Amino acid sequence: MLRTRFAFVTLSLLLVACGERRDTADIAAGVGPFNELRGINLAQLRVGGVRAFRSGAEPAPFEGLREPIGAWDVLFDVPDFTGKDGLWPAEDVQIRGIEATREWPSDSSASAAFDGSVTEIRALTGATPTCMRISGPGFSLRVVEFDRGGGWTIAAKLAPETTLTNRTRLSARHSLLVRRSSFATRYPEEGTPNPDAYPTWTRVECAAN
Repeated sequence: MLRTRFAFVTLSLLLVACGERRDTADIAAGVGPFNELRGINLAQLRVGGVRAFRSGAEPAPFEGLREPIGAWDVLFDVPDFTGKDGLWPAEDVQIRGIEATREWPSDSSASAAFDGSVTEIRALTGATPTCMRISGPGFSLRVVEFDRGGGWTIAAKLAPETTLTNRTRLSARHSLLVRRSSFATRYPEEGTPNPDAYPTWTRVECAAN
């Protein structure tokens, strides 16, 4: 078993050496917990690579793999993973992106952290932000995205405190995400056909940060 695992990791590293290389920390401009992931090539990162190099990562049903890094809850996004019966995702599945989230005791503290992250990313990258609102049944999020080249983005997301229909309270939180695709390609624009009832996005004016 260990020999098979070693062989898979070795093969993964060889494939990484031959393909596109985008260091996770560089895409993220060094903000949040992403410096802890420096040296990890997100462009070629697969589940087996996360398991090999991030010993704290565990399966998160319907999401991917999760790991605490400091005060952040870090998600390695695995598409189409259900996590039934405690199973791990297949090791050759590529990671779609990484999201780091912090919870806050109030909307105001979450908003201040979100604004601080946007200011920091803008100063570090010199990039012009794209701002949008993402809405769905019972929720509305603020998102600010920065183009990092080659289709890669880093985004800051703000979710205010909310109470679900089952009366579960979700704390206010803000997130930092690195991924290849923009939210504008992941979800339909507000007012366009949306037969699958996905959340929708709409452009908004960027606040001065």
